[in-house]
Amino acid sequence: MEQTEKQKPQANKYYRRKLFTSYVTSTVCIILVLYLAGLFFMLLFNTQHVSDMFRSNIKMTVTLNDSRSLAEIDKFRKQLDQADFVRETKYISKDAAAEELKKELGEDFLEIIGKNPLYSQIEIKLTDPYSNIDSIISIEKSLKEHNKAVDEVYYPKDVWSNATTVITKIATIVLLLALILLMITIILIANSIRLQMSGDRFDIHTAKLIGATKWQISKPYLKRALVQGLIASLVAVIGLGSTIRFIEKIINGVFTISAFWPTLASIFAIGIGVTMAAAFFSVMKYLNAKEEDLYY
Repeated sequence: MEQTEKQKPQANKYYRRKLFTSYVTSTVCIILVLYLAGLFFMLLFNTQHVSDMFRSNIKMTVTLNDSRSLAEIDKFRKQLDQADFVRETKYISKDAAAEELKKELGEDFLEIIGKNPLYSQIEIKLTDPYSNIDSIISIEKSLKEHNKAVDEVYYPKDVWSNATTVITKIATIVLLLALILLMITIILIANSIRLQMSGDRFDIHTAKLIGATKWQISKPYLKRALVQGLIASLVAVIGLGSTIRFIEKIINGVFTISAFWPTLASIFAIGIGVTMAAAFFSVMKYLNAKEEDLYY
């Protein structure tokens, strides 16, 4: 009997250590799942920004008429800079265009031709509202009809025509993947909590036998789940923020801060909501179970 009494503190210590290990393990699992889910949500909420960034980097090139005076060309350039559809312009003179072509060819083609056949040109980057094929066609028509300094307007028609379709397909795929990952996230978190709660099933049953109400039994487990969800969500958000900063150093401007806030809210909502819901249903399961069912 004396030996048994000495063994009780050791047994309790072992039991507490086992519960703590189970708690830490399930928390780490939840952190990893929330982190991966956060990456997909960030990509999902950032799709429009990536789409706009892609479109804004496609250029429209306006070649200038050599028969026009420098004053007319300068006036046209100022009008372009003030236009609503223009985000940025870059003027390339005939001589500058010739120098670029020399570098690309690796030889002086002017010595062979004798005359510079190139035109001065202006490269235009469009603002986001006008970065679509219908607006570009309208802009092209307007530039040709109302500006005598314009000789021709070029833009990658196939790229612009297919850009919207490709981006829509990508957005749809990302959305489907995010929904699938969301379901997997909920299942994994719920399973982690259920496995953790299985170690408390006898304590729950004992509390029921001594007359504790369902709320009295559930309350400590819900509080534990709330703390666990908060910790997991916070660590996942910190990890996600560090990852985003690292990616931004490599590809500047690929993410927008406006996509981070709904991602953050989603992580906390899933992390706290799912852990508490899983804890609640697990407690209810063991409260409604018969004693013999607790051994299986």
